[in-house]
Amino acid sequence: MGENSNFGNDALFNSEYDDVLTLTGLDSVEQQEALLGQIMRNPAQRRLFTTQIFKPKLTPAPAAVAPAGQTTSRDDFQRRFKQLPADTRKGLLNKQKQLVDTALYVVKDISDSKIIKMLQDDDNKQVGRSNISGGKLEKGNFFTLKGIQLLYGVAGEGEDFKEVNYGILPDFIRNGEFEFTANGAILIPSMSCEVFNTSGMTRHRQGYFELVNPKMIETQQPMAFEVEWATNAPERTWMKLVLVGTSVAKY
Repeated sequence: MGENSNFGNDALFNSEYDDVLTLTGLDSVEQQEALLGQIMRNPAQRRLFTTQIFKPKLTPAPAAVAPAGQTTSRDDFQRRFKQLPADTRKGLLNKQKQLVDTALYVVKDISDSKIIKMLQDDDNKQVGRSNISGGKLEKGNFFTLKGIQLLYGVAGEGEDFKEVNYGILPDFIRNGEFEFTANGAILIPSMSCEVFNTSGMTRHRQGYFELVNPKMIETQQPMAFEVEWATNAPERTWMKLVLVGTSVAKY
């Protein structure tokens, strides 16, 4: 069974995934048949397996259910399970790793600017300013991007990012555009910043744009998020970028 032979069969019955057969990381029919044969020859595992397959589906709590026609970032991550390296799949199945809600953020001073690169290789983690270093995920992490939040704020005299109250983008930035690059490719080509205009909306967080086409961001791959508009921003103005989705973390 090659590299996948190290999977403990108990992982099949204790995985956080819903479909234990398609998410084992066994890509060929022969591998799947070999694993099923191994399970069937063991009475205890056979009982667990049949219980898992035929047990009634429990109805999730309402808070855990996405609105009709929508999916969560967890759903999108699970569909990309086989894109992950073998060691990451093993860690998830054996509960050495888990999927967690994630909000990566960075803020930048945009005073007197018409263009800003929100993610750069010289970024460092600092509470209130950024929780991502070097504009890329930490080694071994993978991230499914489900939504983007872009906000604007003005610091008072003598203040900086630590005191800013962020809100919806002003008109001069909403009339601009942004582009997002990761994995060595443009994942979101030039798009109007108007997508972050949530004025008058009650079901959305401020400045939040949910992707219809979520993106899987690979570990240690540089990301770039560039915003451009037509007139210089005023003094003491700041922009906040939040990338919302699901990532891998240790238990």
